[in-house]
Formats: sequence, structure tokens, C-alpha cells
Amino acid sequence: MSNTPPDKIRAHTASADPASGASAVAPERRAPSRRSPVRRAAAVLAAVLAVFGLGTLAAVLLLALGGQSVAPWLVAASFYALPLAFLLMAGLVIDGIRRRRRG
Repeated sequence: MSNTPPDKIRAHTASADPASGASAVAPERRAPSRRSPVRRAAAVLAAVLAVFGLGTLAAVLLLALGGQSVAPWLVAASFYALPLAFLLMAGLVIDGIRRRRRG
């Protein structure tokens, strides 16, 4: 099975048949960019939250293993940042699947 899009196959077969009267050069139509600034911002926010959450979790673990007291804001930051990043990323995956199915 070929991964070539149907438009490319049709344009190729039309240009290969000179008796059809079709022009040999079909203009390429570029699809408008689907990159939404909101999706990009959500992806960046999810990545920043994930890195921040993992950093605070590592700090909590290192401080606890060292026998020092852990600041409550460090625990709260990792407690909220990691699930929020996960939910944002899951939403982006679901949105990407929905966009791909719509074509």
C-alpha cells in the first residue's frame, strides 16, 4: 500500500495521459497551516509544567533522602504541576486525533 496522497496520484495519472487534454503541470495548492497559536501555547505550557514538576519532585526526593525538611510549596508544586501537564498533553493528543479524523 502506498503512502502517496490521492491528489498526487490523480495529478500524476492525468499528466501521464496526453490524450485526456489535461495540462501536464498541475498547480500545487498548499493547505493553510493548521498550527494554532493556542495549541502551540498549550504545548509549551504543558512542557514547562512537566519539567518544573519533575524538577520539584527531584528536589523533594533529594531533600527527603538527605534528611532535611521539605518546604510545603515544593511538595504542592510537584503535586499540582505534573497532573496538570499530563492533562494538557492528553488534551493535545485527543485534539490532534480529532483534527486528523476531520481531515
